[in-house]
Amino acid sequence: MKIKELNFVQTVEQNCTIKMTVDELKQKDSTFDESGFIAKVDNTFVMLHSAIMLGNLERVKHKLNSELIEKFEKKIEQLNKSNYRQMYDELNVKSTTIESILEEDEKYVINVLLVSRYMDYIVDKNTLKFISGINDHRIEKDNYLTFTKKKNSKRESLARKCPGCGANINTNSSGKCVYCGTTYDSVNYDWILEKIETR
Repeated sequence: MKIKELNFVQTVEQNCTIKMTVDELKQKDSTFDESGFIAKVDNTFVMLHSAIMLGNLERVKHKLNSELIEKFEKKIEQLNKSNYRQMYDELNVKSTTIESILEEDEKYVINVLLVSRYMDYIVDKNTLKFISGINDHRIEKDNYLTFTKKKNSKRESLARKCPGCGANINTNSSGKCVYCGTTYDSVNYDWILEKIETR
């Protein structure tokens, strides 16, 4: 997937935010890899929507900040109260583009435009009867995502070992150790999804 060329002039704003290019970010964070980051964005987006369909955020919580966890847990709770299930059928990512990179006092911020396509509708959980939405064709949507990473974050390779028992953890599939149940604290190691807006 193509990453947009960034040609920002480095400026300091009142809130101590500095605009950066990809190359400038690489100089400050040697672990940053463009293609790897884009893959991480796509994976997080798909995992989040799959989790909403399943009505359980456990497999994606480690990729979200606390505000988003609360937001989507409330969404799932409201669906459950109505005995509904949200569906995102035939979901795929058409393109993912880095829109801007910012450096703040304690973290790096990357704003991303992700174009997705899927059928968006609601069904009854028991009967699977169609309730509302679009279930006969995929629709294209622009999704604006903001990811952040702490400047003092530890190397992600260290995070692949469970802090509880030392076992390997697959951070792409689950944020919890299958051996001892310790939750993976991604905020201290990796990029975290902080905001998502769909238009």
